[in-house]
Amino acid sequence: MAKKWGRRAEDQEYFQRLSRAEVWQHNIVWICFVLLVATGMMSLIPTDWVVKFFGSYTNQVYSYRRIAHLILAASLIAGSVWHLAHGFFTKRGRQMLLDLIPNLTDAIQMKQNIQYMLGMSNFKPKFDRFDYREKMEYIFGLIGTTVICVTGVVMTFAHYFPKFIVDISGTVHLCEATLASITISIWHFYAIHWKPGQFPQDTCWIDGLMSMEHLKHEHPLQWEKVMKERESAKKKQEDIPIFTTPSTSGPFSNLPESEEE
Repeated sequence: MAKKWGRRAEDQEYFQRLSRAEVWQHNIVWICFVLLVATGMMSLIPTDWVVKFFGSYTNQVYSYRRIAHLILAASLIAGSVWHLAHGFFTKRGRQMLLDLIPNLTDAIQMKQNIQYMLGMSNFKPKFDRFDYREKMEYIFGLIGTTVICVTGVVMTFAHYFPKFIVDISGTVHLCEATLASITISIWHFYAIHWKPGQFPQDTCWIDGLMSMEHLKHEHPLQWEKVMKERESAKKKQEDIPIFTTPSTSGPFSNLPESEEE
């Protein structure tokens, strides 16, 4: 499978890690998140700075900022709902959710990997489709998205809620947005894009493809499963009998069809 994007676009095999729908879901969520952070954090900038920069257009800028923030928030919620619907109502999505459920193996591999990275052990654990770090990030991402969406809805429809609920929601909303920004910019970007072997980016977010070499290095257990499936499919293909067109001449060519059999 040819890869069209990224610096590692040389001729090699690629594995379909994300489907087209999953790529779109991921991109809708992260683009909306980044723009929400930008439009949300703008409310924390001292008003004097904004006035100095925009002058008489300051009120319009704040008005457009609010409208953009609300549109982006609605888009984030829609993208998240699409992702969850994909997870619950499609075969591929359900398998993905099952693969993301933490288990005892993750706890063991986390200990083994920490020991390996600290030089306390030469054993590097073999991860499957998702390792413990990806599972943790996904679960915390779901929780964080839920918290930020719920508190955002409360703040948007503040006149329906008691003042102390709105105040608490505003504080939690800001804290969660700050925490998520730090986590994404440091943890996620390093683990997916910036660490050695993947810098400056893993282009899976663009086309859903991961090189087989990358898969073998990062997710060796899944790579082994893929290779076994390929060998099994190849063997089945070789076992299929080959039929040729019967000859129309010869000693049995004039026999009725039932007798030829």
